[in-house]
Amino acid sequence: MSVTITVLGSSGMFQTTERACSGYLLDVDRRHLWLDAGAGTWANLQRHIAYSDIDGVLLTHAHPDHTTDVLQAYHARRYGQEDALPNVPLWAPKETLDRLCGFANGLEDAFDLRPLTSSDEVEFGVARLNFVEMAHPEYTLGVRVDSGSSVAAFSSDTGHDADFETLARDADVFFCEATSQDSDELWEGHLRASQAASIAAGVGVKRLLLTHLRPGRDHSLTLTEARRAAPGLDIALAQDGMRLELP
Repeated sequence: MSVTITVLGSSGMFQTTERACSGYLLDVDRRHLWLDAGAGTWANLQRHIAYSDIDGVLLTHAHPDHTTDVLQAYHARRYGQEDALPNVPLWAPKETLDRLCGFANGLEDAFDLRPLTSSDEVEFGVARLNFVEMAHPEYTLGVRVDSGSSVAAFSSDTGHDADFETLARDADVFFCEATSQDSDELWEGHLRASQAASIAAGVGVKRLLLTHLRPGRDHSLTLTEARRAAPGLDIALAQDGMRLELP
């Protein structure tokens, strides 16, 4: 079994000309999971698969930079062909589903709405997804994907006081938010790059990819600060279109 992860978006807060907002495409034995649907990820997703081939969508929390493009998928799957496509699962915290349904009447006509909490487990093909509540103002879930032979972890948005041990212990790759730099004031619910690196090193992550990058910043400095905080750890910036194959 193999898992392939494609970065669909790596910008925090809003899309830029270089980066879409948060999102990933997970391919698990030819099944396709769209993980977070920030602005711009819909267009990027279609560079890799047809929207009719989406097998599931998972949203980590309600903030727009992680959710808005799911409404593109709703319109396409319901109205983009003569007959509506079959519903596929849409997993998300109940608060997220409620907010989306309040905006788009009929979301349940395109998706099988499945509320998530940190105590749930989702099987997607032969991969197992577990969840950790993160330190963020909205109810937010970090995601741990275990394929049996490899582990990928995704922080979503979070501050320092979350259970990173459960989320990312010994992960082969950890996509961790790095919204801020060391010169920034601490921002509730978000991490500096140096904090992300220290956390990753502390839980034995093999490779750290910094994401949710703040627009308008020198991201080479973000990377430098992370590497300074965790010498010897394999750290890189997530880039839209980046593709990783896990064993």
